[in-house]
Amino acid sequence: MQPKVVIPPPGPKSREILARAASLTHRQLGPNQSVPFVLDRKEGWFLHDVDGNSYVDMVTGWGSTVLGAGHPSVTDAVVSGIKRYSLENTDYVFAEPLAVLAERLIGLTPDSLSRVAFEVSGTEAVETAVKLMREATGRPFIIAFFGQYHGESYTGQALSAQRSDFSPRMRHLTPGYLHVPFPHPYRCPFHAAGSACDGVCVVDYIADHLTFHLVSPDEIAGIVIEPILGEGGVLVPPDPFWNALTDLCRRHGWLLCLDEVETGFGRTGRWFASEHWNLQPDLMCLAKGLSGGGLPLGAVLMSEAVAKATTATNTGGTWAGQPAACLGALAAIDAFEQEQILAHVGRLESIAESHLRPLENLRSVGQVRIKGLYIAIDMVYDGDPRRRAPRLARRIHDYAVREGVVGIEDGVSHYRVLPALNMPEELFDLSMEIVARATRAADQMATEEQS
Repeated sequence: MQPKVVIPPPGPKSREILARAASLTHRQLGPNQSVPFVLDRKEGWFLHDVDGNSYVDMVTGWGSTVLGAGHPSVTDAVVSGIKRYSLENTDYVFAEPLAVLAERLIGLTPDSLSRVAFEVSGTEAVETAVKLMREATGRPFIIAFFGQYHGESYTGQALSAQRSDFSPRMRHLTPGYLHVPFPHPYRCPFHAAGSACDGVCVVDYIADHLTFHLVSPDEIAGIVIEPILGEGGVLVPPDPFWNALTDLCRRHGWLLCLDEVETGFGRTGRWFASEHWNLQPDLMCLAKGLSGGGLPLGAVLMSEAVAKATTATNTGGTWAGQPAACLGALAAIDAFEQEQILAHVGRLESIAESHLRPLENLRSVGQVRIKGLYIAIDMVYDGDPRRRAPRLARRIHDYAVREGVVGIEDGVSHYRVLPALNMPEELFDLSMEIVARATRAADQMATEEQS
């Protein structure tokens, strides 16, 4: 099966539904939104709209349907779980699938983690992790990084720093977060030449400046970091950064929390991005891919020391760790192993490299970043990293949608794709060809406008 766009989106049915919803939903909908159509159904690696168009799904529920939509074993497990357990508050009435999934997760994640608290979403997992960090240490402050995204709640938004206008009027209501640059040579604020950046500059800034001028180390509970920055453009920290950061945490008794909500479950070619550096965190947040594309599910894994220091802290909630969601996650883990998904990710990564890496020769492309199937194209004006070009990223997206590929464009200067990890090689190859063509078209338009 291939993408098929027979009616330029938005088609008449999509326009009618979007117009109807515009007066009913909180935020204005319309044909100029990033995805200009109304979904009719998802099927495998495709989105089908109400006007009969079919698009390759490079959004996958923001990385949630990692095995494609409706993977048979995941779907069957979820349906049987709903029939058997319905909905239950498992904080009060426990069910065995939670214990089975906890065992599997502890076996897959770093050795430092030995306990699990189930949640519904990534936002809730982050909320719980922050609560545990503060309770375990008795300290109020958390260090986070520019460009990160941690959810839509007050805590999630205050902890995030993707862009200043993404979290208006929130920081003064939820204090206690200290932000520093994310370690990455591109746009490094400490080095004029990116080649001089090894990420240690960020740790030095924390140690020599932030804790000297702003907050004493004994007031800091720990650090929340995405091992690879996702929403901010798939930034991979230089290797030396991690030794320097973990040494700093040990020196001051800070907890290290990895937000692997988007990087977890094969996205970067390993089960978890932390494996690229053999990190041993005190806490880890999971969601999205954890569900396997079944029912929403989040989790916080923690060390034995954190668990014992927080026995009075409430986690979970009415819908946290639904038995049917846990059964879907278990089926997805089995599918990962039986279908050799991680090896397949490596093959698709090579295809992405062959199509997208040459785009770095274009003047409007600042960088192409690929780690497994975590992919971003960072757009700039005149080859200048300081001149971010969100308008060009939108042009890539619009062109790709017209050609039948739906990726992620959300007002920032990079275009991203989050494909299913088991997408057939031929379909992925075609999709990357379309994205590359869209990028060249955006670059050509920018060149013509500046001439």
